[in-house]
Amino acid sequence: MTLLHHDITFCNFDGTYEMQDELLAMVPHHWIDFRNLRGTHLYCSAEAYSTIAHQLNACAHRGLTFLGSGNYHYVTLALMKQITEPFTLILFDHHTDLKEGRIGTLLSCGSWVRHALSEVPNLQKVIILGPNSANTQISIPKRNQVTLLPEHNFPSEQRLSAFIPTDTVYVSIDKDLLSTQNAETNWDQGHLRLAKLLEFLDILLTNKKVEGMDVCGEWPTQPHQHLDPQTLVRIKKNEWCNRCIAQTFLNHRKDDQLKNEHSTEYTRHKITT
Repeated sequence: MTLLHHDITFCNFDGTYEMQDELLAMVPHHWIDFRNLRGTHLYCSAEAYSTIAHQLNACAHRGLTFLGSGNYHYVTLALMKQITEPFTLILFDHHTDLKEGRIGTLLSCGSWVRHALSEVPNLQKVIILGPNSANTQISIPKRNQVTLLPEHNFPSEQRLSAFIPTDTVYVSIDKDLLSTQNAETNWDQGHLRLAKLLEFLDILLTNKKVEGMDVCGEWPTQPHQHLDPQTLVRIKKNEWCNRCIAQTFLNHRKDDQLKNEHSTEYTRHKITT
């Protein structure tokens, strides 16, 4: 199959990516600065969400989007609302993000999947890989549309495809799924190895039409922490993880471009013979 969109975008909510120079230097990218937008931390106000969605919609060429810390994972909701055909959400996360909001119906990083089930018309199925077993006992509307595969019951990379009912998928990654050897986040973490996550991504990018991907799970920082040695170690660990994910994306983007070039050349050959 193929990547349907090829660009890379960074959403700058918390300044983390400003300290990931090697990642930023990998490829040309879009940069959307939300640092001065109020009402975004953990919970997202209606006004802030409207601004975020408007800015993302202005980025016509999507692909891979970096969101910042897991506190902003709700941005995935705005990205999925742009999808115009039936699709499956493949969510790699140590939490289900299916909770009811603690502040009425206000969108949050812990409730955005619940919102997506009722607000994204083309979302046919949600498959969540890696939640803690304690987080899998849930009661929600449209429960039949959700498949939970906790970290102790991961499918093989090949078996994952059997759970996906659509040709088109959207992939969202929270690095709190990973072992602390590979990433460090501000939430409790799972034990998945980065190499295994990359294998899953390869399978999906090879066999499905991927509308887009996003990544969150940065270590949140304050301006004064850029000199703190422990914070720097965490950021560099996360940067390496991000670079590996981005490289997997870029490898498939390159393959798609080569296929398109070969297809165009073949078409030209047929026309001229």
